[in-house]
Amino acid sequence: MPKLHGSRRHGKAALIAAVTLGSLAVLVPGQAATAAETLPDGYYRVNSVDSVPAALAGRQSPDHVLFWQRAMLQATREAGGIAGPITRGGALLNISVYDAVNSIYPVGKPYLSRSRELYGRYGALDSAIDYAAYTALKEAFPTVNLDDDLAAALALPSSASARDRELGKTQGTKIAKALIAHRANDGSADATPYVPNTAPGHWRPTTPGVAAGGPNWGKVKPWVIASGDMFRPAKPGGFETAEELLASDLYAAELNEVKALGAADSTVRTPEQTQIARFWANDVNGSYKPTGQQYDHTLVVLKKYKPKASSFYTAKLFGVLSVALADAAISAWDTKWNTDFDLWRPQTAIREADNDYNDKTAGDPTWVPTSMDANGVHFSPPFPAYQSGHSTFGSTWAGIMKSWFGTDTMPYEGTTDDPNARGVTRHVSSFSAAAAENAISRLYNGVHYRFDTVAGVAGGQKVSAAVWNARPLG
Repeated sequence: MPKLHGSRRHGKAALIAAVTLGSLAVLVPGQAATAAETLPDGYYRVNSVDSVPAALAGRQSPDHVLFWQRAMLQATREAGGIAGPITRGGALLNISVYDAVNSIYPVGKPYLSRSRELYGRYGALDSAIDYAAYTALKEAFPTVNLDDDLAAALALPSSASARDRELGKTQGTKIAKALIAHRANDGSADATPYVPNTAPGHWRPTTPGVAAGGPNWGKVKPWVIASGDMFRPAKPGGFETAEELLASDLYAAELNEVKALGAADSTVRTPEQTQIARFWANDVNGSYKPTGQQYDHTLVVLKKYKPKASSFYTAKLFGVLSVALADAAISAWDTKWNTDFDLWRPQTAIREADNDYNDKTAGDPTWVPTSMDANGVHFSPPFPAYQSGHSTFGSTWAGIMKSWFGTDTMPYEGTTDDPNARGVTRHVSSFSAAAAENAISRLYNGVHYRFDTVAGVAGGQKVSAAVWNARPLG
């Protein structure tokens, strides 16, 4: 259960109850558990996620947790869209899987539910993961056919009995459905239209016909943090209005910086900076998107440093990471849309610079950013600039990874899915270095000012720290 929701609202005396729904116990804040609801001996023991139950020693079956991360990345490629729904899908997937895995062999506390019938039934592990994942991803990506993924997962080598497979199927499905029901009214379906402010400084579409991206996502109920505005930063430069910001020396300096560095035809951006821009972009549909890169790099790190990690280890890691990224999206989109400061993108700002209250900027009506799709069309993402989502996600990911592994320095070779950089790898010296490079890439891409990235990095650090300290999975 998310600690911040319970402990902040109900105080230290808040208790967790297990309300039984058949064989599934769903946690409800504020009620005491009864003796009848106590699980088998040892259930509440928090075991090391590095350990493997003796019953699974020598098990050769592949990790189904990792299989479903890759399936999610492919579903993201097929579904497309903005970060909010994608991160929600990642959390639905990984919390469903974690609660299923944790029901079999407790490595923490449940996020939402647990199955008594799964306790100690190690033979049901893979099936429980498969059906929890399949059910969650079908909810998250309704336009994507996941039947082939399920069939492929079920066909992986397994020594499980038919009885255990059926148990895993039943209980994994129930656990995922409980989480889906729990999130049914979380605000993610809010389709209230965005009403634009056409005054200078405020966001407006840069591509005709492309709708505002997620104007209500900052109002979605968080997974762990207390509220979407919990870490809302000060307005850029501390200016209270867009007009004050636009008239400032700070704005002129930052606009002129991105105008030079982020232009498609820049003469000052180096080849290395251009590669950085392309490598971290992953903005276009058909790629695994910015948060997909964070999942993918986690898979790369695990393959290098934890190649024999158990499903209990990986389920908990991806569970914590997924709720952190989901809350990062809510937090960043709150800043983008939920104030009167929905800052326009550099593409608009540079083209409109002759009308921005600042004699230190000059308009260029033909300016386009480095950022481009697979067809070479230059574009800016369809939402405000401040704060940077990429920077928030990269910083959140780095914070969780540093906390999980107990170190920042775990070098690896990072990969990308951007159509203009596929096949490119970059050496990553540390998690924080990855976050910093991800952030500055947005300036090189011409889609963000520097203060957007600074705010995003700071916001991601706060989200990751809050999620980690809340111990949502124990």
